[in-house]
Amino acid sequence: MPTSMSAAEWLPFVEREYLASFIRDGGSAVKFLAALEAEERAVVAERLLRSAEELGYIGVPISASETRMHMADQVLYRVAERVPWGELSRRVIVRLATEAGYTPVDLVEDGLVDRLATANNVEPDLLRMEVRRMLGDQVLKKRDLAKDFRVAATQLCLAEVDGGPGGEMMSRAIQDWLTGRNRARSAVKPYGIFWAINRTNARYFLESLLRWVRFAGLAGVLILLDIIRLAVPRNPHDGAVFYSKAALLDAYELLREFVDSTDRLEGCFMAVLADASFLDDDPYGRGMGAYEALKFRVFDEIRDRKLVNPMASLVRLSANGEEAPG
Repeated sequence: MPTSMSAAEWLPFVEREYLASFIRDGGSAVKFLAALEAEERAVVAERLLRSAEELGYIGVPISASETRMHMADQVLYRVAERVPWGELSRRVIVRLATEAGYTPVDLVEDGLVDRLATANNVEPDLLRMEVRRMLGDQVLKKRDLAKDFRVAATQLCLAEVDGGPGGEMMSRAIQDWLTGRNRARSAVKPYGIFWAINRTNARYFLESLLRWVRFAGLAGVLILLDIIRLAVPRNPHDGAVFYSKAALLDAYELLREFVDSTDRLEGCFMAVLADASFLDDDPYGRGMGAYEALKFRVFDEIRDRKLVNPMASLVRLSANGEEAPG
C-alpha cells in the first residue's frame, strides 16, 4: 500500500516550489490531496489560504457542499466573488499610466484620475481622454481575453475613470453579472455585453479572469476545492448540495478539464481536497475509479514504496505518515 506524508511536510514544499516561484511566474498546477484525517484537511485549508494572502494571491475556498461543483459557471462565480474588481481596475489604470510615462499614485478608491493629474501637473479631463485611449488600445483589444470579459474589464476601468453615481452603477451591474448575482443579459447589454455566462463558456471566462488578475499585477489565484461532499452516496436532506451519480461524473469531468487546461490557467494553483474515499478504485463507487478519464490523469501507477513524491498530481496526506488505501 502507498505511503503518505504529513501536511506539515507537504505545505512548505508547495509554498517554496509553486507559490513563491512557478505559479508567480505564470505557471499553473492542479494537485489532488487525499487527506486521511479531518485534522490534516483543516491544516491544509487554513495554511494554503494564509499563504495565498501572504504571497499576494487571491485565495478562493470552494466547498462542494455549498457550490454545485459539477457546473463550471458556479465555480467561476465563487472565484469572481473573491476578486477585488475595483482594485484591479485601479491597478490597471496606474500601470498603463506609468508605462506611458506618468508618475504613479496610491490605489485608494476615490478620485484616481484626479490624483494622477495633480501628481503629473496635467488637466484631469485631458488625462481622462488619454486613459480612455490607452484602455481602448490595451484592454479592449486584448485578444487573450474572452470578448465579453474584455468588454467588462474595460467598462470596469472606465467606471473608475469617470467615477460618480454613473460609474458606480455601471461597476455594480457588471460585477453582479460576473458573480452571478444578476444573470440577466438586459442588465449589462447597455455596456456592450451581449452573452450570458453558462456552463459551456464559463471556463473561458475563468481563464480570462486569471489573466486579468496577473495583468493587474497580482501574483495569481489559489483555488481550494473541497470535494469531500461528492462521496456522499445517498441524499441526507441536510440542506447541502447532493450529487447524483450523473452529477458526480460531471464534477469529475470538470476536474479533468482543469487538469488538461493547465497551460491556459495562467498563475493558478488549484488544490483539490478529498478524503480517503477519493482513492476508491471501484468503477461503481464514488471515488476516482468511477471516472477513468480523471483517474488516469492523477493516479500514480508507478511509485516508490517508501518515499512520497510531493510533486505528484495525487498526494496522500496523513499526520502519522501511515499507509493509505489505493
